[in-house]
Amino acid sequence: MQSVEGEAAVWVVLPLLAGLTCLGFGIHEAMVQHRLQREGIRVRGLVVRHQVEGSEMDGGLVYFAMVEFVDAQGSRHTFQAGSSGVKGLPVGGGVPVRYLPEAPKSARIDLRRRRVSEVAARFVAGTLFTALGIWMLATGR
Repeated sequence: MQSVEGEAAVWVVLPLLAGLTCLGFGIHEAMVQHRLQREGIRVRGLVVRHQVEGSEMDGGLVYFAMVEFVDAQGSRHTFQAGSSGVKGLPVGGGVPVRYLPEAPKSARIDLRRRRVSEVAARFVAGTLFTALGIWMLATGR
């Protein structure tokens, strides 16, 4: 009997942990985005390729834009866009980029819809998982 109860407790804790983790990543991303808007340097980047992840057998391929930019010191950097999709980001196309001078690896595509979607996706996932965990606790499932 204790084994079944212990197993049930794990299934309640998992969505709570996943939800809180996603919310934490959402808060972190919101803080990074805010700092980039306040202190970041805006430059023009270039989409150099698309990184393909996943497999057709797992429900489809996901494409992430790989963006290259040159910082104020003339160094070249490449980063992977945080959100998937290539719509509006063709290879060879220019995109606005923001980065922190002391941390070029903090670079993000500086398009409003991308900034909002990267934060919102984490908050939505975190809220859903947390709500599922709370519901499971409340209903004893």
